[in-house]
Amino acid sequence: MTEEAAPLEPAAEAAPAAVDATLMAAAPAEAAAAPAAPVRPDGLPDTYWDDAVGVKPEAFSRLAELEAAEAERRAGLPESADKYELKLAEEIVGLDGKPVEFDATDPLAQAVLPVLHELGVPQAGVEKLLTAFTKLEVEAAKEEAAHIAAERTKLGAEHVKRTSAIHAALTAAVGADGADAIRMSMRSADAVIALETLVSKLTGAAISAGPPATPDSDLEGLSGEALLTALRARKAG
Repeated sequence: MTEEAAPLEPAAEAAPAAVDATLMAAAPAEAAAAPAAPVRPDGLPDTYWDDAVGVKPEAFSRLAELEAAEAERRAGLPESADKYELKLAEEIVGLDGKPVEFDATDPLAQAVLPVLHELGVPQAGVEKLLTAFTKLEVEAAKEEAAHIAAERTKLGAEHVKRTSAIHAALTAAVGADGADAIRMSMRSADAVIALETLVSKLTGAAISAGPPATPDSDLEGLSGEALLTALRARKAG
């Protein structure tokens, strides 16, 4: 008698957990660890940003430079405004042939230095500002001196006698203070000639040379800080 063959058993189905593990092993490892896109800091200029890599290396170099410059500036800032030295960054010679120097009690310095200190301007910055200001004032003084010389030439060799005579006549008529005030307007040959004519008509006689020569400009004889102060006063007036 022939033995019947045993029925075949159906193959066991793979467990779902085993299938999930296989799929996970096949997935690219980097997919789970994808880096986040770089976030640009607020206010960072285009020069220092790259959308792919983020902040460029040169940004950090620039930051180090700025920090060093700020530290140097702060190192040159005096403790208070009265600690500034009123000196020039370079020597400037005045009309008297001597280097220009400044007095720390000068009203302009007293008014400006506290503002510069509040703004954090270091000693070197004050020296540069003072140098630029002095150059302008000295050039103005040179132009004034050239103007006076040119006007004297128009009056001729007797210009000192003529201006002195006018000043003497005015002093006799209106007093020393009034004469000095009028003298400030004697900055041109035309003004001197006009005053000569006026004084002659008022006195009824031609004016003649009086006391020793009187300067025909309120700037004559001034130099250095005194000259610059007089120029500022003239501009303010």
